[in-house]
Amino acid sequence: MDKRYKPLSAAEQLRQRVALLDSITMQPRMVLPQAVRTLRTGMRLTVPEYARLTGVAVRTIHEIEAGKANPSLSTANKLLSPFGLVLGVVQQGEQHEG
Repeated sequence: MDKRYKPLSAAEQLRQRVALLDSITMQPRMVLPQAVRTLRTGMRLTVPEYARLTGVAVRTIHEIEAGKANPSLSTANKLLSPFGLVLGVVQQGEQHEG
């Protein structure tokens, strides 16, 4: 847990996780770098903590969040799976404001 934040109670953590997942699922057109960073920071994880959780290298996470890497489907799903998410496909067209 990122030490810049005060610890949350179990109930507060659960509320935070539900709100975070709701915000992500309400934005199906969110690009992967933004989704990864939103999930990681929303869960108050440092990059090294997120790397240990997902099995993805720290450098790879940094590059993905910066939009400098184009991860494989397997890597993308490793980054999303701890949150019960998978990478999906949406129809091209109008962007929904989220």
